[in-house]
Amino acid sequence: MKKHFVWFAVAALVAGSACRRVETGTPLGTTYEQIARPAIWRVLPHSQAETLGLQPGDVVLSYNDEPVRTTEELVGFQFQAVASAARIPMTVLRGDAEINLMVEPGVLGVLPDAERYTGSLAVALKDVLGHYGVTADYDWLAALTGESFAFTARRGGCRGAWPGGLAGDYLDGLSEYYGLTFRTVFAGDADSARPASDVQQEALAAVRDRLSRGRLVLVFGVWTGFNGESWAVASRYDPEDSLVYGYTLGSAEEVALSGAFEEAYEVGHHSAGEPEPADMLTTVLTQALELGQAYADSGWQSGIAAYDVWIGSLDTVPFCPACPDSGRACFDRLVWSLLANKESANRFLLDMREAFPDQAEMADGILDDNTTIIGKLTGMMQSGIRPGTPERQ
Repeated sequence: MKKHFVWFAVAALVAGSACRRVETGTPLGTTYEQIARPAIWRVLPHSQAETLGLQPGDVVLSYNDEPVRTTEELVGFQFQAVASAARIPMTVLRGDAEINLMVEPGVLGVLPDAERYTGSLAVALKDVLGHYGVTADYDWLAALTGESFAFTARRGGCRGAWPGGLAGDYLDGLSEYYGLTFRTVFAGDADSARPASDVQQEALAAVRDRLSRGRLVLVFGVWTGFNGESWAVASRYDPEDSLVYGYTLGSAEEVALSGAFEEAYEVGHHSAGEPEPADMLTTVLTQALELGQAYADSGWQSGIAAYDVWIGSLDTVPFCPACPDSGRACFDRLVWSLLANKESANRFLLDMREAFPDQAEMADGILDDNTTIIGKLTGMMQSGIRPGTPERQ
């Protein structure tokens, strides 16, 4: 119980930074544009980037004399340059200084800053709040929705960071603490006797109706160019191609809703007073317990237990039974996601030590545990360990 308490007590930090008013709102997509800028989060071991001396925090300004505005553009330029025989000029910004480099054609070997943000609902909420003129901290929102701590595992199945899970069940807290309101537009019903295509068409019509009236809509579904489902801010409906467009993690520009979706909410905003830390603490602690128990009957585990299951499955063949052909990519993404989640949680704990000095001892214990796991994951990256294969076994 103490660990649950410490993990989520940090969400009670509301002094100034967690929720404050600004004079004007920002355009939809602003948060996604900021996240997508070509800043470096991690330099991969044994990579060209490591040889070049690139560092976390560096921002790529230009590649092959072309200005770089987003991570997507940088990836595109690298692929275009693969056939080049000559070295390529690249400029990065480090602090206030510009550094000019000559790089080999091909992949640099860096993880973009965007990989730090694994909670798609938290990012969507941050963007919506910014549109309404409220500045919100991503880590705090991720904790409130359970996404900072939602690493899950299931024996015999794919291991992964929770893409949505119970996150949508935690929207009420945003209404109480940030003044957001959520009206259900669509909530999927797996037991419905109606054809799934009919249900989806009706749901899509409801989303289009809200967008045509200038309303904000939060959607959990499949978006063009991305595997799996994620939360996104639906921004508009285009009658010319009959598609809904919105912003989601991984892109600085609008993308189309390309597949089925499970949830959609019309989002509004009203003024909200300063939340009581004790109330918020009660909310997140309750959610922590729910998160830990949610899948007790179905074989799923969460938190540290999930980490143990995951580590124990490294020698399984294939690593991801549902997607054996992409096991290595699945493994790499899991390492990065878990690193991002643990570091996000540690940022909370460091803040908590400052705000609640009487709980510093408990915070230190969890910080130590997290730091150990972060060290193990970093060691995996450095050693180049890969999930088991028949040959290795």
